[in-house]
Amino acid sequence: MKWIIKYLTSSIGKKQIMGCTGAFLALFVLGHMCGNFQLLNFDQASAQASYNAYTEFLTGFNPLHFPVKLIYLIELVLVAAFAIHIFLAVTLKIENKKARGDMGYEVNARKGKKTFATFTMIWSGLFVVGFLVQHLSTLKFGEHYLYMNADGVIVRDMWLTTIQMFANPFWAGFYVVSMFVVGLHFFHAIASAFQTLGIAHQKWTPIIDIFGMVYSVVIALGFGVTAAAAFYLSNQPATQDLIKKSRDLQPQYEQQEKAKAAEKAAFVIPSVGEVQVSFNIEK
Repeated sequence: MKWIIKYLTSSIGKKQIMGCTGAFLALFVLGHMCGNFQLLNFDQASAQASYNAYTEFLTGFNPLHFPVKLIYLIELVLVAAFAIHIFLAVTLKIENKKARGDMGYEVNARKGKKTFATFTMIWSGLFVVGFLVQHLSTLKFGEHYLYMNADGVIVRDMWLTTIQMFANPFWAGFYVVSMFVVGLHFFHAIASAFQTLGIAHQKWTPIIDIFGMVYSVVIALGFGVTAAAAFYLSNQPATQDLIKKSRDLQPQYEQQEKAKAAEKAAFVIPSVGEVQVSFNIEK
């Protein structure tokens, strides 16, 4: 038990845990980017259907029948990984500052000097935290719209929430800039994580560096192009008409959901009463 505590409180232990949580988050970001590609469809009615089906699948997927939705458990793991990653990054920054004085956070030992990515590592990370807060407040916890899918089931219209955000030139531009910062963060973080985990070799290190560069460019361009294209598509007349139509249907969908909830409540209450009557008779 002592060695575990010693490892967790050591500098190398903190760096390795930070590297692992960072790698986990990087994989999540890649999957998230691929999901967002469904917005890139000139037929935005099809994009609305496919994107809402995708988000509904993510929120409803529960193959092991957990008592709570699987998405909540995944989100809990993501939040924990992100919190640990940020906490360790700030902790190591403070510790390195105290130990090295004026030398700063990360020095590239192989080149003997800082790169722009290493110099801005902690600041790009803190920017990502701010972006994530904006992203969640605008999308996940943003305006809640409803949509009726091909099966006649009413689900959340995440397409409408998302496309309306990208229709705003300020948020679309902010998103593109933010993805540049995210790519900059990944540029150094991936190579640094491999090095911290001990995967450093004269033969493999250059390959890892190239992989980190390619990965960061793919992420930045993937999200950036999606944001720019969504801005363009959202401001097309056909998309604007679809947005208006979807908004006009909201009262109808809300009424249907209220009627369904009332019907469900009316079905449950008599069954409770019957149990009570049965119990009283037996007594």
